[in-house]
Amino acid sequence: MQFCSEQINEAKKQIMRNVLIPTDFTVQSLQLVQKALDALDHQPTNIILFHAFDISMQSPELLGSSRRLPYAEALTDEFRNGCRRLKTTYGKFLKEVNIRHMYGSTVAVFRNFIDANDIDLIICPNDFVFSKVTESSVNPEKMFRKSGTPVVHPVIRKTTFVQPESEPLAQTMAVLIR
Repeated sequence: MQFCSEQINEAKKQIMRNVLIPTDFTVQSLQLVQKALDALDHQPTNIILFHAFDISMQSPELLGSSRRLPYAEALTDEFRNGCRRLKTTYGKFLKEVNIRHMYGSTVAVFRNFIDANDIDLIICPNDFVFSKVTESSVNPEKMFRKSGTPVVHPVIRKTTFVQPESEPLAQTMAVLIR
């Protein structure tokens, strides 16, 4: 059985990508999501926004006494709304935007995280500036480099989050409120 090049190209477009992007839970960090989606040429994509935390022996999470997310205070309404705007703007090919965190700072733990989340690609700019969310936040760059997962380093220019021009702000807000 032979496939024509059109069928092969269509099959490539249908491959779901799972892309990991570091975040400090600011709206500015969502610019990486926009760059990734534009670079992936409208392929179906799941985005995993990622932050790593070191785990200490005194950590209440080890004892099971705390169920609170380590980044709960950093997760603002502005950030959540930014994620929703991405979903609205890129809805045809952005299937999911998930926030995931990892406890640990070793490459082995990160590789397990990559496997468990079926990550295909990591987006991390060359001029990535790590911002701690808590005292236990871990800079993931070393783990990214040593993970064996492809890392793309886009160039990010200082811009603001893009509001879709095709929809007035009121319509976008109505979609977000539902």
